[in-house]
Amino acid sequence: MIKVSEKKALRNVFGDHLVYLGKKNNKICVVSCDLKSATKTSNFFEAFPKRSFEVGIAEANGLGIATGLALKGFIPIISSFGAFITGKFLEIRTSISYNNAPVKIIGTHGGLIGKDGATQSGTQDLSLMMSLPNFEVFQPCSPIETIQILNHVVKSNKPSYVRICRNNVGEVYNQNYKFIPGKPQELIKSKTNTIISSGPLIFNSLDAIKYLSQKKIEVGLININSIKPFNFNALEKILKTKKNILVVEDHVSHGGISSLVYETIAKSKLNNYNIKSLNLDDKFSESGDPSDLEKANGFDAKNIAKIFYEKFNSTK
Repeated sequence: MIKVSEKKALRNVFGDHLVYLGKKNNKICVVSCDLKSATKTSNFFEAFPKRSFEVGIAEANGLGIATGLALKGFIPIISSFGAFITGKFLEIRTSISYNNAPVKIIGTHGGLIGKDGATQSGTQDLSLMMSLPNFEVFQPCSPIETIQILNHVVKSNKPSYVRICRNNVGEVYNQNYKFIPGKPQELIKSKTNTIISSGPLIFNSLDAIKYLSQKKIEVGLININSIKPFNFNALEKILKTKKNILVVEDHVSHGGISSLVYETIAKSKLNNYNIKSLNLDDKFSESGDPSDLEKANGFDAKNIAKIFYEKFNSTK
């Protein structure tokens, strides 16, 4: 079983590593939409004031400025809550995607974020960003993975969307881990049972697997950190021996992790799967502590284990 280390907030990891990257590359600049404290870009503003741009509560304007910077050879990183920034879909589509401008959009507060409520919780953002030509879309689950993904996007010549949760999360990787765009990560191998997840729910899934092990049920875990590009063949290879699959994601069911898994199964032309997905289906989040919201929506570890057990009931 994976041993999870001390918990950290990924937005803090993002903010700290951004300063490190800024020291390494003077082409990196940051555009803030009046949320540099919440998105943790404030340290970059202090370290590099001449490469920092505050546009206020004007995401559409910020995206236009970031596009101009990208087309002039800079590496602009624009950060805001995922729900806010992807809400400016027209500007992202027309200015960034259409022109293949390598803007790096960091959408923080993805998923069930807490007391800020439904309007500020990013639970439809992946489906929007996956639909856009040229874009890469990633979701890290841990500090090391966040750093590796940020290292990738600042070097990429494509526009990118990185979805970062607000939760404090542990670590599942060691320093030898290498992020490979498109490749699903089988964190725990298993013969017939597996849970597929992403982001902070990786850790709820890990705890659910511990509960299931008490019932003598062996369950694996697959982390999908690269949503676009996505290697369907790699996931098909992992799933070939599997029979029971539970997908767990803090997002609506269409256009997210579930869509990738079902598409993989459809393309593989194999029909020996029992599959279920646990999503935030056709609804908005509420206000409350993240752990309470997860429990209310069935994403807590005990309920994940219960759903898996009741749906599949055995390892056969």
